[in-house]
Amino acid sequence: MKNLNLEVTLKPYYGLDETGIRAACGDALRQWTSLLLRAEAVSIMFWASDGSEILDYTGDIDAEMEWARFIGNGNAHVHHTIPADPEGKSLHARAYLYRDDARPITYRRFALIIRIWREAASALGKPVRIGLAFDPGGEFAPSSFKYERHREVCLANTMGKASFVCCYGILNADTRRYAGFPDGIPQDTSMGTFLGRQFKLLARDLSLDFLWLSNGFGFGMETWMTNGPLFDGTTFSPERAPETRDRILGFWRDFRRECPDLGVMTRGTNLGTGTDLSSDATPLRELYAGGFDFEPPPNSPWAALNGDFGIEIAGYMSRIAELPPDKNALFRFYIHDPWWLNSPWLDRYERQPHDIYLPLSVGRVTAEGRTDCAQNLSLLSIDNSYGKMPEVVPSEVSPHLLRAWEERPDEPGPVVWLYPFDELHDAMFGAQPNPGRLFHTDWFAREALNDGVPLNTVVSTRAWAALGDRVNTVFAGRIIVTPTPFDAAGESRLLAWADAGGKLLVYGSLDQAPRLRERLGLRAVTPLDGAVEVSSDLPALDTIQQPAAATYTHQTVMSGGGLGEAPAEGTQLPLTGRTETSELRALAARCDTATGGAIDWLRGPLPMRIPPNEHLPQRDDPASTFPLSSLARQLLDKYGWHIAFTAVTQSQRHPVLAIHRRSNGWFFSGYMPDTTVEIALRTPFGTPLLLGMETWIRDGASTYRLQRGWRNECRVFVEQPDGWVRCIEELPGQIGVSRRSWVHGLKDATVRFFPPTGSGPTTLWLNPQWPFVTGESIPLREIVTPHGPMLETARPISGTALLSW
Repeated sequence: MKNLNLEVTLKPYYGLDETGIRAACGDALRQWTSLLLRAEAVSIMFWASDGSEILDYTGDIDAEMEWARFIGNGNAHVHHTIPADPEGKSLHARAYLYRDDARPITYRRFALIIRIWREAASALGKPVRIGLAFDPGGEFAPSSFKYERHREVCLANTMGKASFVCCYGILNADTRRYAGFPDGIPQDTSMGTFLGRQFKLLARDLSLDFLWLSNGFGFGMETWMTNGPLFDGTTFSPERAPETRDRILGFWRDFRRECPDLGVMTRGTNLGTGTDLSSDATPLRELYAGGFDFEPPPNSPWAALNGDFGIEIAGYMSRIAELPPDKNALFRFYIHDPWWLNSPWLDRYERQPHDIYLPLSVGRVTAEGRTDCAQNLSLLSIDNSYGKMPEVVPSEVSPHLLRAWEERPDEPGPVVWLYPFDELHDAMFGAQPNPGRLFHTDWFAREALNDGVPLNTVVSTRAWAALGDRVNTVFAGRIIVTPTPFDAAGESRLLAWADAGGKLLVYGSLDQAPRLRERLGLRAVTPLDGAVEVSSDLPALDTIQQPAAATYTHQTVMSGGGLGEAPAEGTQLPLTGRTETSELRALAARCDTATGGAIDWLRGPLPMRIPPNEHLPQRDDPASTFPLSSLARQLLDKYGWHIAFTAVTQSQRHPVLAIHRRSNGWFFSGYMPDTTVEIALRTPFGTPLLLGMETWIRDGASTYRLQRGWRNECRVFVEQPDGWVRCIEELPGQIGVSRRSWVHGLKDATVRFFPPTGSGPTTLWLNPQWPFVTGESIPLREIVTPHGPMLETARPISGTALLSW
């Protein structure tokens, strides 16, 4: 672990003398010892206020500062009214003191807390940095700067009209004294200039090392919402993109001009790179390459808020597909909320680790062909809304974090997202911008992830191009999922992969891919939208009692354009749609190559819309909408990756699944938003036996009903008739053996085993007797697969097998 960042408020230290503060810091470090031992460096990040302590600083260290001494909405008067709370009792309608005697403190007092924390952390013998958060909103503490003196920079309506400061806001004149502006703020001073100068001086006086830019600050205007200055939910306005891009870049130039040397960490937006480009013109590529020297954004907290792992993981992968020079990916975990009276580990997550194991299954493939993953960890926050640090949280969370960290991916998973990081930027800022395609790129992936597609490895098109012919070895055996190409070079890249024997699933409009369209047996026609009746020849995958609807409403703005492909003469398609005018349109197509490669295409309509005052698109009613989100899984089934669900109604949410590789093993992780939904799994190697589980094999697939959040290692796969099977860990129990697994319930089974990288000889004894030091040895032949070495029984076996290595 390169760096462990502990986020904390000032609540635990209020009213304590120096000895008490030191004891509280020591106690916090003790709680997280198991993680600190593995970290090369440590940082402490204060949520002191809402950032107004930076904006208001006059240079007088003995002046009072407002701080986050509240629970609830620190500036409720500027946010939405709540019709269901007419008396204003809810936390969103008002703020409550976290303790009755909490009063403003001085900057000198804050400096004392910083000094003691630095001394306590430095005793660990590791490099220590201390940072401070700046938040653009008004949730955490009252702010007269944002909402009385300088409302003109609150351009975003994130939590009500003019409720969030925008990074490219311009300040009006102000005669008040500030540390960086002792004679007041000159008219038309930029937020970048003002914040940079103010923070540099505050950091000097309080001994701070870095600034955390919270909640999307620095990356656009509406960084929580799908809407933005370029998108109102129904119409894109790309003509404003260059000007908006330049204003964002202007913020960073102004900020770094004033504050060139201090560190900057970023939270980023809640969405993905393509979405941010299409709605806010966020130039992430230029920000990464611009020499602004900031840490890239981590995963967003959407999974904690509403279980939307699709948007969390798709957004995360889209931001780390490329990284700034010499920077590493950050994983952030939400254990306590120090403002809104919840502790996600204990309540939102139900003390289950899905938001640890799923994001930490994500890998990014670099231009060198290496699979990289998160190197830095941040914990929000180590204290709760009352400033307490309950022991139960680090005691329960740390083992999961340590396991997930040790099991991070070291090679690509079976399904890889080829992400057009550069092409998305070029498409937004080029001569013919196409924001709808950008939007669709991210949201198709979100829908696929939320419907069980194990899309947790990403590679950028830039890295893919740098690999050259090595892509055929780095991604051998993998299924590449990618939007349809934006240009001729991208089209050539995809066709070359398929012609070399690769498997490809492309989605979206083919308006920029004439050769691919021809290969698929399609032709360009007038794009249409509206009600569509679907006809499918794809075999059924899921078992759902409620019949699926046969229609959907095509939303052009959500789907990257209208339906503009139709079958060429003589082409038979697996999935078509007939519009209200009875015109036939293609929804899916396939072509095979002479080398064994294959191209599957999905038009990928997204039957969603953005209701007023909603942050995210909402899906149309599943009971009356054809289940388009399951189509990607149906196509994966053709390649041997069978992921199917059993449910009662169409409205039941489906499991989210990740499959990643570590030390030649397979690691399955998941989130079950509805624990009554059953999952069935089959792979090209046979039925996977999740370690520590029993399964009924039905129709050649292992079936499971799993808890909300789970992870299981898998090294054993079987092919056998249907029946009950168990795979469990056994103690080593013999000198020279490091691990053992039992497999019970085998019936005329071919057993396949993926041994750990670097392990010694593997033996399989059939029906051994205690003390399990010998038995009928079954020969194992080694098979070299694109996914690594695999051992296979030389003949079918029945009974109980003991695998030892």
